[in-house]
Amino acid sequence: MAEAFLQILIDNITSFLEGELSLLFGFENEFENLSSRFSTIQAVLEDAQKKQLKDKAIKNWLQKLNAAAYKVDDILDECVVIWGIITFRHKIGKRMKEMMEKLDAIAKERMDFHLQEKLIERQAARRETGAVLIEPQIYGRDKEEDEIVKILIKKVSDAQQLSLLPILGMGGLGKTTLAQMVFNDQRVTEHFYPKIWVCVSDDFDEKKLIKAIVESVEGRPLIGDMDLAPLQKKLQELLNGKRY
Repeated sequence: MAEAFLQILIDNITSFLEGELSLLFGFENEFENLSSRFSTIQAVLEDAQKKQLKDKAIKNWLQKLNAAAYKVDDILDECVVIWGIITFRHKIGKRMKEMMEKLDAIAKERMDFHLQEKLIERQAARRETGAVLIEPQIYGRDKEEDEIVKILIKKVSDAQQLSLLPILGMGGLGKTTLAQMVFNDQRVTEHFYPKIWVCVSDDFDEKKLIKAIVESVEGRPLIGDMDLAPLQKKLQELLNGKRY
């Protein structure tokens, strides 16, 4: 678990509170509390990473923190796509309570190690839910990142058509975070231009999706309302001849 990843997660929660989470009635306090717990733990993370090589208890503590962070990351993903289902809201509420109890225990356990705290400079949320703007480093996921990057680069180099590589797995495995790592990998940055990150929900809207891609490529919002056909043509012109 690296500091950069925890900062990403804290920023994601902050961004979520300012956007989609307003739709999840009654969850604001839970996510604010989660962000607060992660911030408290983040202050000692640098010292913990240095000491884990000589202290097995600290290493185990970091692994528990890592697992908890992945689960919160997946909860955020689920909130984006299925927030309107009543049974889902009840289920998420229960999971949030369980995560708070786990994080409380993790935060309390850090006191046993007498770790040195450092001042954390707070940054404004760097992205909307799903986008990536800072380099994440995840504890123990380098192998998966390397394999996916190699597959992406080889498939795009060999293929004449658009390639698709899904990341599948059970909840709590940190699929979005792994995708963030791949997206920010230097090899991907050098091989692909442009790089575009958009969030696709279950409530799929082709026009909104294409509009988001166009705005990402151009680096500015589209002014006015465009129909689907002109948007498709504009996107085709922007991506023509590019490796993306």
